[in-house]
Amino acid sequence: MSAAETYSPEPNLLERRFAAHLAQRGAESGTSGHPSRERVQKIGRVTRWVIGLSAFAGIVSGGLIGGAEIWMRQGILDGMEDTGWREVLPYWTVFYLFVGAISAVEIVLLYALALTGIARVTQNAGLPLSRHDGRGLFAHSLARAALEFPNPQVHIYGIDPYAHVSNWKLTALSIAYKLKVGVSSFLLRVFLRRVAARMVVRGMVPLIAGPLYAVWNAYIVWRIMTEARVRTLGPFAVDNLIAAHFQNVADLGDSEKDVILNAAGEMLSRGRDAHPNQVYLMTRLREALNRDGDIALDWTAVRDDLPELDAARQTRVLNLLALSCIIGARIHREQSALLRSACQDCGAMLNEDRLKDLRKRLKHGHQVTAKDLSATRRDANSSSA
Repeated sequence: MSAAETYSPEPNLLERRFAAHLAQRGAESGTSGHPSRERVQKIGRVTRWVIGLSAFAGIVSGGLIGGAEIWMRQGILDGMEDTGWREVLPYWTVFYLFVGAISAVEIVLLYALALTGIARVTQNAGLPLSRHDGRGLFAHSLARAALEFPNPQVHIYGIDPYAHVSNWKLTALSIAYKLKVGVSSFLLRVFLRRVAARMVVRGMVPLIAGPLYAVWNAYIVWRIMTEARVRTLGPFAVDNLIAAHFQNVADLGDSEKDVILNAAGEMLSRGRDAHPNQVYLMTRLREALNRDGDIALDWTAVRDDLPELDAARQTRVLNLLALSCIIGARIHREQSALLRSACQDCGAMLNEDRLKDLRKRLKHGHQVTAKDLSATRRDANSSSA
């Protein structure tokens, strides 16, 4: 099974369409190495452009809806304050149908902007989405980012990323994702109409609708584009790690390979999310270590072998853990705990502030090197920060 099939074995129609569009747009954009500074700057401009357009769409939407409400209140419903609700119900029904139609058009536009923006980000980054190797999964992962779909609840090479997540939490997360854009945007409009209208700002609601919708749209698209940047730039960091530490692994014994794969697998499990960057890392590791089968995850059993490795081999494992920690959707506290304990086993101390800073730098296009990963820790006997 390919990495793409491992990550998303049963993509729905929207995901397939979005992924095909991204793969087509990114087919000619392959490049070697991390994106240059100029390319990263272009990615930043694309991100700002998409967020700005989404905010403008919110202003237009809010202006239309707010203007329609003012027209209704001062025109059609003028002098009908004491009229019963049955008489005014048809007017408000038409108004909310209008709000729903405007909101639907706006949401479609937001998805289109996100898809276009992500396609341009991958083009500028040089991430080839149409290849059939490990990177083939990123067309689907970026399509899911554009649609704000959660990562699939799948096993990754025998590892269950959601093993420590209760069923009710998984259900709640699934519902939350479905509410993110469409329903939440419409509910915001209802809130402004019905709840805020009873507050002091009753007469101001139609006037502030545009700015509020603009801020909401900008936030939604900023969130999408931020995750898309992580999913676009993360693979380059993985490639850098593989090139730095896993090019010559002929002298690795089975026990050391087990430590490496279990370390990466445990970090994936503790992240509680089948993030595509983690899937890509596991794919590249299996290829580098020439392991084809599923991974029998048992970090407790192999952890005792870590202190027995020499300094260079410990550095390889610790850098792998540090990278795995920063390439997901966020740094989970259990991932930090795993990295901290592994550092202690090797006589080192984790600098969590540097780790968090390195994740921020990754999102902004910084090339993550082995030196950067090693800089997230220091010798336990050193007094320097």
